Amino acid sequence: MQTRRVVLFDIDGTLLSTPATEDSEKRRYVDTIRDVVGKEPRVIPSRFAGMVDPQICKILLTELGLSSYEVDRFLPQVLARMGDVYRHMEKRIVLNSGVIELLTTVAPLPDLVSGVLTGNLTAVAEDKLTVTGIREYFSELFCANDYFDRTSLVQNAVRTSMTKHELNTSKEVVIVGDTPLDMKAAQASKATSIGVATGVYTNAQLSEAGAEFVYPSLEPTNELLAGLGVIRHNSRARSK
Repeated sequence: MQTRRVVLFDIDGTLLSTPATEDSEKRRYVDTIRDVVGKEPRVIPSRFAGMVDPQICKILLTELGLSSYEVDRFLPQVLARMGDVYRHMEKRIVLNSGVIELLTTVAPLPDLVSGVLTGNLTAVAEDKLTVTGIREYFSELFCANDYFDRTSLVQNAVRTSMTKHELNTSKEVVIVGDTPLDMKAAQASKATSIGVATGVYTNAQLSEAGAEFVYPSLEPTNELLAGLGVIRHNSRARSK
């Protein structure tokens, strides 16, 4: 059966609990940059919600007072080192409510492809998905290794998905995220945008950022499944 829809889930705040992972998210930046540069940046993870790893690392290096030349010199080393630092860290990673139930519901569907679209580097994303036991549910993985903004990352993911799966329109690619940047990037790519208020942003903030549908969690309710295109819409769950 031909693919009818590709659904791409963000990781941090969407699939994974923000409060549970905040400490390890902070430490992966601090430890990596300290190892490479010898200085510790000040990191507040919520400040960077929706940004991508290369972009975040560049900001942190700049805020340490490094020159543009030094930032450009150290940044590739930081990005290359981060995956190894993260893999060897002691960390607590918790799935958000409803994630397993939703993935086991949509995974068997023959006309739907599930994937991940994340601001994480590939090594970090793979570790998170493996540790939480959900890697097997995703056949597509789009990471931010070569991107400094989320919009470009999403544009590439949408184009690639449309070509690979012979989709008729970009609306058949669904972006599921928890930040306004997720929603704005999806809108820029003319993809379908679904906001879930599982991170630091509210239903209203996600809706204001352009989310077509907004839900309180990834619990597989009929409303969420309708938004994903799995079942027919009875009503739209958009929150203003």
